[in-house]
Amino acid sequence: MCEVVTMLERELSNDGLIYIYREEDGKWYAYEQSAFYLSRMIPELSLGRYVMEDALWLARAEVDVNRIPQEKVISHSQSEYVLHYTPYDGFHEWLAEIK
Repeated sequence: MCEVVTMLERELSNDGLIYIYREEDGKWYAYEQSAFYLSRMIPELSLGRYVMEDALWLARAEVDVNRIPQEKVISHSQSEYVLHYTPYDGFHEWLAEIK
């Protein structure tokens, strides 16, 4: 798993960024607030729970990085993506669905 302390520190004060981490299994994951924000951008994204060391439960979403809207990417590397999130991401698509 990504460096847990760094990830938790980021998520505690996260108010507009999405952090996606590449894990040892080669898959990409977003946690906590980042996972929630990403689920607002990609409605079909499924949020789940990740239990760490039988004590800490985290919201987690597995991410297909090929589906990330490139205009939202602030930076990326082989181990991490950072995206910009605005509260209205996905709002117009949601509005179109309910009409």
